[in-house]
Amino acid sequence: MKAIKEGEVRKREILEVSRELFVKKGYDHTSVNDILKIVDIAKGTFYYYFASKEEVLEAIIIDIVEEGAKRAEVILKDRSIPLVNRIMLAIMAQTPEFEGVDQIKEEMHKVENTKLEQLYLKAMLKRMTPLLREPVSEGMEQDIFHMEYPTECIESILLLGHMLFDCDIFEWEMDEYPKKIQAFLCNIERMMGTNEGELNSFLQMFGQLP
Repeated sequence: MKAIKEGEVRKREILEVSRELFVKKGYDHTSVNDILKIVDIAKGTFYYYFASKEEVLEAIIIDIVEEGAKRAEVILKDRSIPLVNRIMLAIMAQTPEFEGVDQIKEEMHKVENTKLEQLYLKAMLKRMTPLLREPVSEGMEQDIFHMEYPTECIESILLLGHMLFDCDIFEWEMDEYPKKIQAFLCNIERMMGTNEGELNSFLQMFGQLP
């Protein structure tokens, strides 16, 4: 048991150091040897846990998904927040928040790394869809939402939100976002079968509506 625990700690240390290096130096400019020097392990130890530097990046992406899910869990448990706002804040919580995240996202968005983006999206849907089913079901019971395919609707909203507001992909100006947010929420209202303007309270939280 002790050996297993020590192994988990070592693997976590490799991931944390690798993330710091990828952020500071960039993925392409970070070598396995750079990681070895800081973690102070032999090359064989590194390859015991990870087959390659790319596999380390894949593990970091899974960590990013998990961090977003944990932020969402905290929000969804807070019953002081209105149900609709809880759902929307949980979706927004998927945006990575650590310093240097742009370097990781840049690597994901490279044409040759398409599978990394796919990995993130698949992991995010797998982790977040079950979390959102409960509050969405609650909204349906309260006659707030009316959906024939709630699970598929949740997946569509998660994907649309990710693609729409990933500024690294579309490079929109900040003054374009208020209108795009309103259009996004309007489409969500239609997908979820709720009343027009139901999500206005969410916009008010961010000063987008009077």
